[in-house]
This record gives sequence, C-alpha cells and structure tokens, in this order.
Amino acid sequence: MAGEKILFADDEEQIRKLLSTFLTRRGYEVRTVTDGLEALRAIREDPPHLVISDVNMPNMNGFELTRRLREDRKTSRIPIIILSARKHADDVLEGYAKGADEYIPKPVEMSIIAAKVETLLRRTALSGGGATAAGTAAGDRRGGLVITFLRGKGGVGATSLAVNTAVALTSSRTYRVTLLDLNLEFGNAAMLMDLRPAATLADLAEMPEIDDKAVEIATAHHASGVDLVSGADLPQRAELVTIATVQKTLDRLRASSDYVIVDAPPTFSQIALAALDASEVACVVTAPHLASLRATADILDVLVKLQFPRDRVLLLLDRTSQRGLENDEIGAFFKRRPDVVVPYAPAFDDAADAGQPLVTTVGTDMAAAAVIRELAAKVANLARSRTAPA
Repeated sequence: MAGEKILFADDEEQIRKLLSTFLTRRGYEVRTVTDGLEALRAIREDPPHLVISDVNMPNMNGFELTRRLREDRKTSRIPIIILSARKHADDVLEGYAKGADEYIPKPVEMSIIAAKVETLLRRTALSGGGATAAGTAAGDRRGGLVITFLRGKGGVGATSLAVNTAVALTSSRTYRVTLLDLNLEFGNAAMLMDLRPAATLADLAEMPEIDDKAVEIATAHHASGVDLVSGADLPQRAELVTIATVQKTLDRLRASSDYVIVDAPPTFSQIALAALDASEVACVVTAPHLASLRATADILDVLVKLQFPRDRVLLLLDRTSQRGLENDEIGAFFKRRPDVVVPYAPAFDDAADAGQPLVTTVGTDMAAAAVIRELAAKVANLARSRTAPA
C-alpha cells in the first residue's frame, strides 16, 4: 500500500522531520502540523487516511484531538495512532478510551510505526472506512440499500411507517430487510412488532468488536422475515451508543441485507447524520397540522444544506387524524405535492396496540395497507435507481 495520506501532529520539530521523512520514503503522503488545533483544521479541510498524534501539544492535546475526531461522523472512521512519552497505564488507557486505535510510547521504533500504519490502513480498507469512504456517495457503494425515515416531531407516525414499509418489502420473500431503530432513548419499533430483543446497539457499543456474530446477537427476528436492531433497552444506556457503533453496525447490516430501513430520531444529531450519509433515500414524514408542517419544512431545508439530492427525498403525508389541512393546502405550503399520502386509518392504532404491523393484519383497512405497499415499492425503486449503472 502506498500513496495514502497521513497527518502527523507533534510540537517537536526533530520528531516531525524524522517520522515524516521515514514515512515519505515508504510511499506515503505526509503532512505535518505542530498542535492539535492545527491538526483538527487540517483534517476537516482534507481528511487523511490516518492520523498520528503526540499527546502533549499546545492549544489542543492529542487526547482532545482524538475525542473530537471520534465525535464527528465525517472523521470518526479515520485510524488514529497516539505517540507519547507518557507511558503510565492510566495514560495508555485514557488514549484508548478517547478512541485511539494504537498507543505507542516514545522513543519511537520506526519499524513498529511502519507495521502499525500498514496494519491499520489495511484493516480500514477491508472494512470500507477511512477518509476515502467518508467522501463516497451512497449510490457508489456496494451492499444493501439504506432508506432513512425522518421527522421533525413526534406523533406523525414515522416509526409505524418505517415498520410497515420494512414488512411490506419482505412480503414477497424476495428481499432481506433489516430495520434499525435509532430512537435510542425511546424506541418503539420493537413494541410495534411485539419483539423483545436480547441485546441492542448499547450492548454492541460495549463489545470489543462489532462483527457479524455480535450484530446477530443484537438482531431480533420477526415472523414476517424482517430483522430488527434496536437502540437501547433503557434510556440511560443510550449514551453508550457512539457514531462508530452506528457506522460499523450499518456496515454489517448492509452486507447482510438487501434493504436497511432506518427509523431516525427527530434530531439532526451526529448519529442521525451518520445514517443519512449512508442513505440512498430519505423519507420525510409529516402530518397535516401546522406544527408538523413547519418542522418538516425545517428538515427539508437542512437536507438542502447537507446537499442531499432533492430527487432522493420523498415527502410522506401521514393523516394521523381525521382533521387537518387538505392535500392541496399542504402542497402549496411546501411548493411540492406529497409523494405519498397515507389515509387516516384507526386500524394503525389497533395494530400498534397488538404489536402487529398493519400490512400483516387480515381484515384491516385495505386502503391504508395498499398505500403502504405502494410506498415500499416506491422507495425500493428509487433506491435501486440510484445504484443502477449508467
């Protein structure tokens, strides 16, 4: 492997020159900076494939730099090696706790640095992470297609639509579908499917490695064929779920599923944005009431600012009650007609109370179930169109 970009942060000029020369001779493109703040700016401007950082530096130390990189979904996958003269166990443990991949004591053995760099870059390339993956459009990546359901407030039925869309996609037994519930504190997808997951994303976050076996432990299987991965079993455990947890889990789910339906929380947190980064389609759910419409308008505006392609955004109007604005009024409000209108159906509430998705319930509102199947077909076709060869 050669040509990968490495950023090295250290306030000691002699070490910067020594390590930079050594890595450059091995074929890497090395950029050096003198402190953590300068490193953070450089990484955000041009993400490298790997970061090497000293701990004791002015303005921002290596531990803080590592923490900030791990808390930003655009940089959370970049491998980080910490070099330090601080060799006490507490220092080493702090480095790993902040998210470092390797902690190497000074004075540095160049052969060890070379081996660690090569190993981390190889591992990152195999997992699809790193700077190059962060800049890749979702439609250019192989694997299952990700469809994220967004909403700006509660009570619009987004989770119910996500669950029923997932079930509708599996109705022909043609597709493997996984539902990822990212409502970490108060997720309801498991309740709507009458499932009791043995483990959640919070448990995955505490595992030493998120591999296929770990994800399988956190996966609950529904009779329809849909698999479910939930956020956390208790609200207080939601904070365990990191951006890296979500990204690595999505990687595994995409590898084993044809479609991954993500039920996102009503926020644009880094975790929600990480899911959106992986998405081929964003389904924005709204209700026919002014508060919901205003929140939805804000979501659509944020998606524009995030440069999420407009032709990959579906506007879903869920008539959760018999009252509300008319479809034409809603179309005028958004200056676009809703792509799908889900009619009011009391059977949605009955199905939720029974823990049985509406599309699997016999003798319920056939019009609403038909619209859900139409929605499933629409999102599947749109997602596939984004990955079809030109």
